[in-house]
Amino acid sequence: MRPQVISLACAMALATVSLYPGQVLAQASGSSAASPAFVTQQPANEWRAGLFIGEAVLNTAGEPVGDINDLVFDRAGRISTAVIGVGGFLGVGEKEVGVPFATLTFDVGKNGERVIVAALSREDLAAAPKFKATEETTFDRVKNKAVDLGSKARDEAVDLKDRALKKVDDMRTGETKQ
Repeated sequence: MRPQVISLACAMALATVSLYPGQVLAQASGSSAASPAFVTQQPANEWRAGLFIGEAVLNTAGEPVGDINDLVFDRAGRISTAVIGVGGFLGVGEKEVGVPFATLTFDVGKNGERVIVAALSREDLAAAPKFKATEETTFDRVKNKAVDLGSKARDEAVDLKDRALKKVDDMRTGETKQ
């Protein structure tokens, strides 16, 4: 029975290593042989998803056509879609367009920066259908709450201004009610 457990542990360790080629793995200290391995360092040939958010997307002529707003992962954990924000100014009036992630190309610029290229023109992206997310992120919830609070604050400010103007008018005409 014991040799089977050892064989199973060895097979699991080999499977784990083969699932993560090139990554630096470590096992939790004091853990059993069947515990998961942990990645201790980002491999040089891989990128963090957070670095893509906000990155400019250029067309093949090198002109900016939008920026990465989000990445969508499939059930296997692979990036399937890049959501590009196009048009607008500082996010106002911007439209989100989804493009297959595989259609983007990645290069390194003159100064070592990441260059993301989509073989799409501004016109292509402007004419593209709007991307519709089916999930709400924490950022979406916070942004929506901020918009709601901003609207309420604006409405309250307008109401206060109207009441103050009425009070000033009443004082000027001597019709102040006490």
